[in-house]
Amino acid sequence: YLFTVLAAFTVIAVVVEKAGAEDISSLGGLAQRSPLLATSLTLAMVSLAGIPPLAGFFGKFLLLKAVIAEGVRWHAYYWLFAVAVVGVLISLYYYFGVVKAIYWSKGTTDMTPISVPLPTRFALLVCIVGMLWLGLNPDGALELAVEAVKSLRLA
Repeated sequence: YLFTVLAAFTVIAVVVEKAGAEDISSLGGLAQRSPLLATSLTLAMVSLAGIPPLAGFFGKFLLLKAVIAEGVRWHAYYWLFAVAVVGVLISLYYYFGVVKAIYWSKGTTDMTPISVPLPTRFALLVCIVGMLWLGLNPDGALELAVEAVKSLRLA
């Protein structure tokens, strides 16, 4: 979730700085004011929702897969799976509320374009590539995670 959360908080920080407000209404009209910020935040929300081909899907998929695998031995895990699925559905509602605000809300009266500094643009592009890369090629990240878990067991 590194790239996903970094992208989301970067966009929110830029919007809060420019709009001077910290509520969801400040995202209204963002697609017109800054397509890069809108795209970055949209991809972050879609990734957090766990929709492929973004990195967030991989994490949620592995978690739910592990719960189902344990459910074969311990039937209580099926309840955990049900709770996790309900949690995912609730999160979809909230994440797509942000996307709705970006593209379909009227926004503030100030619709001047938001200029994004070059270092911030670069960071957002790295985050976008990271979300897509890890979603499409999760094997490398999975191998690193497995090695990290193995090293923790030895300690």
